[in-house]
Amino acid sequence: MSFKTIDLLKDAAQKWPESNALFDGDVEITYDALYNETEKLTQILSTYIKESGQGIALVTGNNKHFITGLFASSASGFVVMPVWHGLNSKEIEESLTPASINLLLIEKSMSIEFPGMHRRGHIDEFFDLIIFPNIPSENITQKFPDAAFIRPSSGTTGSSKGVVISHQAVKDRIEAANTGLKLGSTDLVLWVLPMAFHFIVSICLYIRNGAALIISNDFYAETIIRLSNKHKATLLYASPLHYRLLASYKGESKFNTLKKAICTSAGIENETIKTFAEKYNLPLSQAYGIIEIGLPLINNNKDAAKPYSVGQALKNYELAVFDNEMKQLAPNSEGVFAIKGPGMFSGYLWPFQKAENLLYKSWFLTGDIARIDEEGFVTISGREKSVINVSGNKVFPEEVESVIRLYPAVSDVRVYSGQHKLTGQIVEAEVVLKKDFTASGTEIISFCREHLSGIKIPQRITFVSQIEKTKTGKTVRA
Repeated sequence: MSFKTIDLLKDAAQKWPESNALFDGDVEITYDALYNETEKLTQILSTYIKESGQGIALVTGNNKHFITGLFASSASGFVVMPVWHGLNSKEIEESLTPASINLLLIEKSMSIEFPGMHRRGHIDEFFDLIIFPNIPSENITQKFPDAAFIRPSSGTTGSSKGVVISHQAVKDRIEAANTGLKLGSTDLVLWVLPMAFHFIVSICLYIRNGAALIISNDFYAETIIRLSNKHKATLLYASPLHYRLLASYKGESKFNTLKKAICTSAGIENETIKTFAEKYNLPLSQAYGIIEIGLPLINNNKDAAKPYSVGQALKNYELAVFDNEMKQLAPNSEGVFAIKGPGMFSGYLWPFQKAENLLYKSWFLTGDIARIDEEGFVTISGREKSVINVSGNKVFPEEVESVIRLYPAVSDVRVYSGQHKLTGQIVEAEVVLKKDFTASGTEIISFCREHLSGIKIPQRITFVSQIEKTKTGKTVRA
């Protein structure tokens, strides 16, 4: 019998029935109880599915119901598309159309009105089910056999894509990722990321290995440290924002039990890595996650010597960089970063394309520009589509942003290209200042001159109230 994602939770409940699966505020729930709740919801949802392979969207906050909703929907035969609960009703409804999904499983307390909905009904104490008759439903498994989940890409430099991930890919990804993470049933993971964006090589992996999840819906440094110490967390898996807040925290509290801290979702500046490590006496490792493949790289071995690196390939993954003519480059050469290995996506539901038609000789071209050194450590320079061309020289916005963030008055920044008659493009930046801080564009540019070569120095600074972000919290690029 082929693997299904529900097998992860079922097996965990059999192996560790009385072990805690998660801590959610004052609620503690064991693996056995979590599976039983999932089974009850599965029986309810099974009465609503017309045929196996039909799509359903899931909208709920970071809580145990995301896990029961995800696994129950999957166990019922649905292909599940988690949708971030921070979207408004228009954005949620618009996300259903390209996926051909007309069923929405939503947290009852989210009293959102949807213009296109036909009926909203309570199906249990926590969830409502909404039907959208104006959206034609489609059997997703007819295009992608074994489809389990749909993950919309972040769309930082263009339109979002609907990434389809199979049940087998879920299994392959979590097995490959845990060769680097090495999590087991004695681990407790402090959770601060949106579940809708991070659930395969994280939540599914933790369940597969009997680890417990400590949910924090507050991302302030003091709360993260308090919850970690209260529940004796061993791993913090967070984004650059969380580590910047922890690095700048002025309190005296320390992590008492944390063994590992991993940064994911975007690159992080060396200064934050260094400050965090010194403040908490704990190395901060970078990891490279990508929706189409999973978590193929972790910097487990060179946290201190090469903190800027996202690490080496985990077991069974291969890495390469290619030039514009698709010639594989030697070590330390900069080019388009490519990966092949287990857990590859099935394709894009929208715009429709099978993975085999997107790969280059089994390589997935990530769209990132990177270097791989002699030891196999990867350093990401930036996104291929966001590179600024100054008189034929490449400037990566991410590098310039990491320098500007070091300026004491800067809270956030976006670097982009401006037009110039002589050089073609120039470097410009939008800057958000910290509350009660002041700075001029001239001061920030002078600071950049101390840290960057001439072509990388911004020619213009514009002060703004906020930087536009994608749904996953990444900076929107033009």
